[in-house]
Amino acid sequence: MLLLAVGPMGAFFLVTLFMQHILAYSRIQTGLAWLPFAVGIAVSSGVASKLVSRFAPRAIGAAGMLIAAGGMFWLSTTGVSANYALNLLPGIFLTAFRFGLGFMPLTLTAVRGVREQESGIASALLNAAQQLGVALGLALLSTVAVVARASDALVQRYSIGLMADALILVVAAIITALVINARPQSSGEESTPTH
Repeated sequence: MLLLAVGPMGAFFLVTLFMQHILAYSRIQTGLAWLPFAVGIAVSSGVASKLVSRFAPRAIGAAGMLIAAGGMFWLSTTGVSANYALNLLPGIFLTAFRFGLGFMPLTLTAVRGVREQESGIASALLNAAQQLGVALGLALLSTVAVVARASDALVQRYSIGLMADALILVVAAIITALVINARPQSSGEESTPTH
């Protein structure tokens, strides 16, 4: 979960800087450009809720992380003359799509089979891992962007940051595939909610 959470804030930061500093998007244009992210999350959450009863969480989570890595790789190839619909939109949507496919099965796995009196602790550990991942991701990927501001290769540095993000997601997918051993959730099984 920690590695899965590394990506979002760092990617938001780098791609937002790219939109505003390289493509000269206004703040409103940049905000509107991120709307497909919400659509991707909604779609993938619906898909993941159907998949958890058929496939093991490791398969769904790893697939979601690999899809997100593909989105990051896609965004890392964006250049100065980027077209939103062709260059940014697919990467943004693919990156968002992984949220439902990655977070839902990992959350279900983290709290599944936990005794009721320990469900708060399990949920807290999961949320702590997410928050640490977000902080680490922002620190790691923003470092690349800050160093880039002093150079002429700003676009290349953004690309390197997004490529690093993609590689982290590939590592997260491999760890998920190897470590998580939960079975598909049966339709009658209730999971402990996380807060």
